[in-house]
Amino acid sequence: MVDYDAAVAAVQDPNADPILLAKIAYENPEFGANVAVNPRCYPGLKRWIAEFGDDRARETLAQYGFTAEAFGGPVQDQEAPAQAAQQPAEQQPADAYAADQYAAAQPAANQYAAQPATQAAFEEPVATNPYGFTAEQALTTTDQMQIAQIAQYAPELRACIARNPNTYPALIEWLGQLGDPAINAALASRQ
Repeated sequence: MVDYDAAVAAVQDPNADPILLAKIAYENPEFGANVAVNPRCYPGLKRWIAEFGDDRARETLAQYGFTAEAFGGPVQDQEAPAQAAQQPAEQQPADAYAADQYAAAQPAANQYAAQPATQAAFEEPVATNPYGFTAEQALTTTDQMQIAQIAQYAPELRACIARNPNTYPALIEWLGQLGDPAINAALASRQ
């Protein structure tokens, strides 16, 4: 569990690690509002806080225009086709509007392809982190927690994480927001 003093320092730090912010929001819900307004809080974390955070966190995000409904509503199991046909007619347009609104908020499929790739062939970075993470691990691991730890503790390997097909979508989105040319080239190669 994140120490209280460490959590206070992290939510006030404009350069806080996004993975640590997610851990704080999960383990210490009372910090949800503070995590949500931190500039390093990524959109996927804001959605999670908007859906599962405490009332204060939801109110704070609502002031910024982030609500669970703005992202297509709460996460639900998909309905079987027969159940969807039985929905009342007045509910279907609202659901269609929410789906359109959610789709509009998502990044374009070719967003990363528009940025020039500076390297034709990817160079393997030299791992300089003290945790022993390697480029091979970053490229091949399927462990989501390990991928998050590599992103947090080994920034030199983030381009490898961007190329890993097992990297989860919220981290891919966050990596795209960093503006690093090597990461953007790696993201473009995923397309």
